[in-house]
Amino acid sequence: MANLSSQQLQQVKDNSDLIFSASQIKAAVEKMGLELEANIQNKNAILICVMNGGIMMTSDLLRSMDCDVRLDYLQVARYRDKTVGGSLHWLKEPQLPLEDQTVVLVDDIYDEGYTMEELVSYCKKHGAKEVITAVLLLKKKSTPQVDLKPDIFGLEVNDRYVYGYGMDYKGYLRNVPAIYAISE
Repeated sequence: MANLSSQQLQQVKDNSDLIFSASQIKAAVEKMGLELEANIQNKNAILICVMNGGIMMTSDLLRSMDCDVRLDYLQVARYRDKTVGGSLHWLKEPQLPLEDQTVVLVDDIYDEGYTMEELVSYCKKHGAKEVITAVLLLKKKSTPQVDLKPDIFGLEVNDRYVYGYGMDYKGYLRNVPAIYAISE
């Protein structure tokens, strides 16, 4: 993986369009938190952050909910610092046992659905009695790639490459508080 210079990153930023502001994201995450809270109240659920992209979303989502949850994470990679997804590589499995548990998978974006489909399958294979999927962004696709759709999502975005709020551009720009799309 090559390092990008500050000038290269600035050029990416200069050639990007603001899609969602930090305040729009905050409102969407709070709404998702209320919906999720209603679904898992009294279930003692396990909330699993899908790393790396889901870290900001998971943190804000946790703070927006008033219910008992345990936190774990898993780490998988499809993009591997590229702008096109490949095969799924497992880097870290969750540590909490999933057997007979309500599991909430929290990720940044639902794009083609391959990652989420594999993660739901993994949880079910490990005995989860219920798997709820929550993503901040649902990418609008003209042709869905898989049958699985997120149970809860915050915002819809057109089919463009986006970064910010946990989502990266070639390993960078996850820390940007808003969401931008690279200009077409």
